[in-house]
Amino acid sequence: MTSKSLYFNLFREDGKRRHWSIALSFLLFFFTFPVRVALLLSNESKGEMDYKYMVSTLNEWLGFQNGLVAGFLILMSLIMGVSCFSYLHSRQKVDFYHGIPVSRKHLFWISYFQGIWIPGAVYGLNLLVTIGIAGVSGVPLMEISGTAFTGFALFILHYAMMYSLTVTSMVLTGNVVVGILGNLVLNFYSSCVILILELCFDTFFRTSYGGGGYFLSKWMDKTSPFVLFVTNVGRLYPGNPKGGQEIRIFAVFAVTVALALFSFWLYKKRGLEAAGKAMAFKISMPIIRIPIVILSALSGSVFFWSLHSSAGWSLFGLLCGTVVSHGVIEIIYHFDFRKLFSHWKQMVVSALLAAVVFCGFRYDLFGYDRYIPAENAIESVAVDVNNAFYWVDYGNPRKDAMGEYYWDYVNSGQYILDNMKLQDREAVMSLVKKAVARNQELNHGNDASYTRNTDGREYQFSVKYILKNGKSVYRSYWLPQIEAEQEIIDIFDNPDFIQTVYPILSQTKEDTAWVRLSRSGQTNIVSRDRNGTDKAMTEQLLLAYQEELRNLDAETMKRENPIATIQFMTKLQAEAEAKREELQSSWKYSEVASRGYYPVYPSFQKTLGLLRECGINTDVWTDWSDIRQISIDGVQYTSDSYRYGQRGFEIISITDQEEISRIMSQAIVEEYSSMNPFWERREEDLALFGVITGSGGSGQEVRYSVPLNALSEDVKAEMEKRKNEG
Repeated sequence: MTSKSLYFNLFREDGKRRHWSIALSFLLFFFTFPVRVALLLSNESKGEMDYKYMVSTLNEWLGFQNGLVAGFLILMSLIMGVSCFSYLHSRQKVDFYHGIPVSRKHLFWISYFQGIWIPGAVYGLNLLVTIGIAGVSGVPLMEISGTAFTGFALFILHYAMMYSLTVTSMVLTGNVVVGILGNLVLNFYSSCVILILELCFDTFFRTSYGGGGYFLSKWMDKTSPFVLFVTNVGRLYPGNPKGGQEIRIFAVFAVTVALALFSFWLYKKRGLEAAGKAMAFKISMPIIRIPIVILSALSGSVFFWSLHSSAGWSLFGLLCGTVVSHGVIEIIYHFDFRKLFSHWKQMVVSALLAAVVFCGFRYDLFGYDRYIPAENAIESVAVDVNNAFYWVDYGNPRKDAMGEYYWDYVNSGQYILDNMKLQDREAVMSLVKKAVARNQELNHGNDASYTRNTDGREYQFSVKYILKNGKSVYRSYWLPQIEAEQEIIDIFDNPDFIQTVYPILSQTKEDTAWVRLSRSGQTNIVSRDRNGTDKAMTEQLLLAYQEELRNLDAETMKRENPIATIQFMTKLQAEAEAKREELQSSWKYSEVASRGYYPVYPSFQKTLGLLRECGINTDVWTDWSDIRQISIDGVQYTSDSYRYGQRGFEIISITDQEEISRIMSQAIVEEYSSMNPFWERREEDLALFGVITGSGGSGQEVRYSVPLNALSEDVKAEMEKRKNEG
């Protein structure tokens, strides 16, 4: 039986031999925490920052979201893992350690916990000193201690995971350098596989959605401890509303325990003769080599395809990747150049497997681009017309635990596909069938790279099939406008589609505080709910706008374009805006308060009427009787930067009232043209101009664009003349 005193004496003596690692850890954490925080507090004492901002900064620095500390701990996990178990790679040290009257079990756990104890103790000590410095400087400890100790616990847990992986790589190998390389393989191999497969999806499949059909990237942090650590730093912080935080923490704990037990099991199985060899277990050699060679061969073939789009060059890349990777690994395994082509049969098998994968993508052997689910297997569908709603702010305003407001952003495509469930899918499936049929006209066997040759506009759209078996399938397609327009109109006229793509339609009266209007850079508060005084008007505006936006059809959007934008601020947005006004800051929370503007069309008569009741003169937006001059911008007809700066040279003025009326009848407000998904914008067919609306000090310049065919021949001739002069 091993005595407890001997066990702890050995633990203490082992720690004495690691003074250098203790010193390194102390220096890193000393300058990261006590010194950095002391500098921060000295700035606060000089009045260079407000108190709340200082406390918020302290919490960010001491909490789990500190990326610098994450980087230090990842580095330390490698250093400590190598130093604590490097004795396994020396015959003399192995004999010495195993000659000590302590069981191999205790030897392993002494070394293992030593690697966690040293950085943990140094980190904790410096954290206590830092909190003490903050307390002496007048910062209430309750405001920072919770975040600091939570950050400490999470960082040490994630460090233990990374450290355990390093220990595994050291036990698997018999050489320090090979052990470090093994650590890199265990950390990054799966991520490299996912990246290469995503590249293959994007390169060879014309219907791929987001690389790998949207599912591969979801596995990135589930297959790599390093990626899991980095991802958690961005997701596990106070105030983050996203669910699954407990699951992520438990996953880190489970991976740590599994790696530690696996390392211990390998340690017990490891023979004494393994020291000095590249790999401690012969059976692990092909298990590691074959997947690396397959990945290298596939990477080589895809790389040369991306350069020349040729099957011949892809074969060359595959052979290069196979031979080079197999040869290098064999040299590392045996420390002998003569072993370059040992196990050549495994090399050939690896090359063939890589070739099968490459051909599967290149020639679509499994029918990825031809896939259309059976009608009776579909529960519902979701469709995102790419770039049609890029201007919509998807997400929600949030307030974190430190009282800071922020916008919880959601990608537009992700939001639409995750929230839409269309039961009426006839138009969508018609589009899909047309797109798949067009894709089949393009032979996957051609070596020439594919280029779309279409005249005019084309629609790109992504579809999510929600199947009855619970599976979701993603695809992306494209079609020329002439083939897709009718189905696109039918989709835009679908109430379920509109309800999803415009989050304002789901906003409630209870969560609406202010209404703001914006036109040509000028923003006005139309209705502000102050103790309920404007509540009725705010609610009327919201309900009227929701009704008219919901009833906005494609034919109306073909005839009209927005003339202004309106924002229905949520209560949290209003809080952020009020706080910004209180702080008299032009930038504080601006990204929260400025989001959520929607277009106002001329046909929105209920909304325009209510705006008039609020004192907004909306008639002037469509009344051109006061316009005395149109000034066409000269940047359209000269590229000479010197002449462009001479305003007298570049402006073409139109003052004839009849021509002004004809132009304005076809003009649109340039600022809002992109908010209309049915507005076809061709820069070469448009003329940009400005007019002054209003009178006196309230006048403002509004920028318009108009088709060139709306201009008189004299004006077009003058533009051409100036262009030639420029």
